[in-house]
Amino acid sequence: MKIGGKYNWINQPERLVYLGENWSGNGYWHQFALVESPSEVWCEVLDSHLERIEETKYMTNGDV
Repeated sequence: MKIGGKYNWINQPERLVYLGENWSGNGYWHQFALVESPSEVWCEVLDSHLERIEETKYMTNGDV
């Protein structure tokens, strides 16, 4: 994962920006924001769930 990189859940329409890791009481969580709201955490993901996220190759408006 690259901070500022564009990602999405596999087979899901939401396009995400990777914000980095954040420590919580139960470990590190990877934080993502929606492309439309890049400064607002939209979801947090454990290492074990990163396999369900892929790098976004093309955005819906044609952007990479």
